[in-house]
Amino acid sequence: MLSVLVIIPLILIVSLASLIYYISVKLALASSTEQPTWEAERSGAVISLFTSSLNDLPSLLLNKLNIRLARRLKIVYNAGIGLGILGLIVALLGSAWATYTVWIEVWAEIEIHALQKVTDANRNTGIRIMKRAIGVPEDTDVVSFTLDNGSKGNWDFAGGLQPLIPGLTMPWTHLPTLVLALVVNQLIHEFGHAVSAALDNVQASRFSINLHAILPSMMVSFPSSIDTLDPNAKMRLATSGPFHNLLTWFFIWLLTFGGVGNLFWYDRSKEGVVVQDVHWNSPLYSHLSSGSLITHLDDVSLSSIVTTTTTSADSTNSDRWSDYLTSGTIGDEGRGWCMDKSTFLSQPSPLHDPHNTVLGKCSNETNKIAFESMNGLTKGTEKCLNPNPILNIKSTKCPCPDSRWVCIRPLASERILRIALNEGRAHTERIVIYTGPRNEVLRDVNVGRKDARGWGNGIRWAELFFKYISTIAMSLFLFNLLPLPLTDGSQLLISLLQWQSQTQPSSQISLRATLHNLENGAGDGQREAGPNIKLYREYEMDSDGEAEGYVGLSTSASSRQLRNRETGWRRWTRRGVQWFTMIMVGLWSAGWAMLFLLRSS
Repeated sequence: MLSVLVIIPLILIVSLASLIYYISVKLALASSTEQPTWEAERSGAVISLFTSSLNDLPSLLLNKLNIRLARRLKIVYNAGIGLGILGLIVALLGSAWATYTVWIEVWAEIEIHALQKVTDANRNTGIRIMKRAIGVPEDTDVVSFTLDNGSKGNWDFAGGLQPLIPGLTMPWTHLPTLVLALVVNQLIHEFGHAVSAALDNVQASRFSINLHAILPSMMVSFPSSIDTLDPNAKMRLATSGPFHNLLTWFFIWLLTFGGVGNLFWYDRSKEGVVVQDVHWNSPLYSHLSSGSLITHLDDVSLSSIVTTTTTSADSTNSDRWSDYLTSGTIGDEGRGWCMDKSTFLSQPSPLHDPHNTVLGKCSNETNKIAFESMNGLTKGTEKCLNPNPILNIKSTKCPCPDSRWVCIRPLASERILRIALNEGRAHTERIVIYTGPRNEVLRDVNVGRKDARGWGNGIRWAELFFKYISTIAMSLFLFNLLPLPLTDGSQLLISLLQWQSQTQPSSQISLRATLHNLENGAGDGQREAGPNIKLYREYEMDSDGEAEGYVGLSTSASSRQLRNRETGWRRWTRRGVQWFTMIMVGLWSAGWAMLFLLRSS
């Protein structure tokens, strides 16, 4: 599975880059341009590759449509304006909610750290801290909860909106798939801007690919003449990119809701539950793989055909999985493992220090846990034993048939969970021995009833890829509509305020006359040269949205004209919303930085 997570996305990224280059070369040859197809420039750590060969692509695609269909397409993008305004409102409220939730988690983490320090300071004095942490079960000690549930199992979870950071909130093996999903979504985003501009007879200036370290970003640039468009056209241009991302998310959701993915899966509930994925920060991540079949938890079978006294609605294997992991029962207490009595009695006894709650009762015995005898004269006797290979075999009914043997099982305080697996085409059986709170297994291991058909690893990678596509598509839709500097949301907000104050739309100017000039010294009748564009004078709308002129950073004449028209309450409204958004995003980022710092310590 590891090789699939790396090889497939890398092949697709190279194939996608080759396709873009092939299209740009074809369009360059068709336009008889003599300029280089791709050029490169470097600014600090950012490397940019740009081309003007793709400028005509949106217009060529629209020319394939008839006029009536093109007009209907414009109506669709007008509907995207309404969805963009709604998305802007949702993004603003969501930023406040995400900031609130992450700082609530920061405060809870500070309380746990403070309580742990008090416990550590008083352990040697015999003082037992009885206060419980928020959300900790009553039978769970605060210190053991912090060690089991803190930096190892759940340290990257804070509720609400979570960043995708390889090595912190997602495994490094997912990075190629994440990059591929990001590239696809950015292409869809920028294509939306280009097509919307072409509907208003505006041609793009160039298409750029920027490499920030190893993460790519994309940008489509437009001439400054788009400032002459009416506010409605500007809003359509601003929302077209996020609108394409929203359509992408909706399309994937529609496929999922329609059950298309069920064609690639089959039911295995009669055998047990199938591991779908394991949280990458869980100790079980390296022991359970996607597609593994879990048949038993301790002595409890997870098959859906097991005869039980419960009703059929309550005896499904998925319910039995969650019910057992949330219950206090430990399998069948009448079962155990038979061991030679003399060998058992010769083993060291566990410690009984009431304050030795962190290292366990057999802390002086490496890799050993406490077992107890279940019957006979030795009933209740506790000894420290290595769980391997005792727990690697199936349990038996107590008592043992011969008096020379003693039936033993781990103490309940050791919190041992035996996970029986059936893996691979050879159906190899093995046992995973887990120690710790069972609710962590329920939280970190996602199981289901269905397994992949055919090439299982390929199907599971495709499912992971579409999950990232869907997540990034919705994230780009909402983030780009935040009224931050250089985002679509800022242009949408300004154009919306301009639309309220403007009665007649500005005249639209065809940009073909400015983008295609005759060759130097050429007279009438001679062919046109390729695009001759002064890029440093262009208005640019990048993958994050809007150009400098709309956020008060540019000194161009058009930017000054826009600021002069923005007076009174409109200017204060824009500045207030932008400052609120920047503060929320800054606080959210600072909150996650605090969580990373606290949980890593």
